[in-house]
Amino acid sequence: MMSLSLALSSALSGLNVTARGTQLVADNIANAQTRAYGVRSLAQASQAYGGAGNGVAMTGIIRHVDTALLAQYRDATSRNGEETLRGGFWQRVEVGLGTPGETGSLSSGFVDLGSTLQRASATPDQPAALQQAVRAAGDLALKLRDLHELVQNEREQADSAIARDVGNLNKSLDEIARLNREIQRQTLQGGDPAGLMDARQALVDGVSELVPVQEFAREDGRIMLTGADGSVLVDRTAATFTFQRTNDPAPGENVENGGVSAVLLNDREISKGSSLLSAGSIGAQLHIRDMAAPKMQQKLDRLAADLVERFSSPEVDVSLATGELGLFSISGEAELPDDITGIAGRIMLNPAVDPAAGGEVWHLRAGLNATAPGDAADNSVLMRMVATLEKPTQLPGTAARSASAHTHATDIASEVASERLGLEMRRTQSTARLATIGEALAAQGVDSDAEMSRLLILEQAYSANARVISTIDAMLRTVLEI
Repeated sequence: MMSLSLALSSALSGLNVTARGTQLVADNIANAQTRAYGVRSLAQASQAYGGAGNGVAMTGIIRHVDTALLAQYRDATSRNGEETLRGGFWQRVEVGLGTPGETGSLSSGFVDLGSTLQRASATPDQPAALQQAVRAAGDLALKLRDLHELVQNEREQADSAIARDVGNLNKSLDEIARLNREIQRQTLQGGDPAGLMDARQALVDGVSELVPVQEFAREDGRIMLTGADGSVLVDRTAATFTFQRTNDPAPGENVENGGVSAVLLNDREISKGSSLLSAGSIGAQLHIRDMAAPKMQQKLDRLAADLVERFSSPEVDVSLATGELGLFSISGEAELPDDITGIAGRIMLNPAVDPAAGGEVWHLRAGLNATAPGDAADNSVLMRMVATLEKPTQLPGTAARSASAHTHATDIASEVASERLGLEMRRTQSTARLATIGEALAAQGVDSDAEMSRLLILEQAYSANARVISTIDAMLRTVLEI
């Protein structure tokens, strides 16, 4: 009777294990498409009483995750996101500049101004020719203002995106810390925290889109999350990031002069160039706000200053006093300021030649400060305007080559295209890397065929144990009948 009892106990333990194993297979198949789901398997060991084997015992549930591959995937996600955002900025700027030679592009604005001034110089007595030249100058000033507005909008949107992402980052870190505590509690109590671990993995994956992170496992089921610079983001508690939103940051405003906010970690400012923000969307938006957009703004301001300066000379227009603004003026300024930051957003057509501002187009021919139209056949001022556009100059504050106004504009378009192409090449590589690692990670997920094979094995084991129980039942009945 004792041996039958032991056999029955062994068979019942087998039924319990196969039932739990069947449930795990069903869970795995049901979550085949669930993000961050770790495939489960049953850990089991033989039972022993009095030194003799007596069935099988469940020792736990194993959640299978390749941590090394997952770390690579998160790194690829951070870098791909950063390169996508930065490339998108330069692509939008490139579209705003337009392709050289394309109607409406910045470079074509310089071509149009030169050609209309050339035609006006050939027929200085024709008001229509003068009007076309004035319109071309006004359109060029408007193009520069539009580009200035585009860059400023990019800065503002980047600042807004940083504030949003920092808020999401703090929420995710707090939730990861909470899950850490719950997973630790369930682990110590012998529960099954696998579902909580799935939720935590999904959160960490989301954090990696914002900042690059590294994960380190603890023995009690918790994880420690650190930034790329080693800063602890989550352990028993979560770190706190701080950022103050700046509405419509003005040109020239930066972290150094207090115009815009830095990102703080536990009330400590994260320095520029820190690896903590070397990738991810927060780092990319900071780069756009603090480096890429100001760099583009500086290019536009230098181009605008060069354009204003070309026409602001008595050598071009003898009616002008030294330092007085010529064909192009700057809103709120009587002369070209020493600090040219933001002037691309304030450049405008001189009111003296702008009919919309009460000016007369004949000033283009006679001189901006002329009191009368003068000789209608005199094209000397117009010819000097044509010449000054072609005159080789250096952009203010640079050691770049001397070139015509049109060449300076095409150089800017070329530099922007180079920035965009460089980031596009890097993004193509990082996208391919992300896809490759993602496929490898997915291959380690739920394999439906393998799960069905496990189900068949479990079914056979269940049937075998059921037959043992049935046989023991029959034998016990026989013994009792005797």
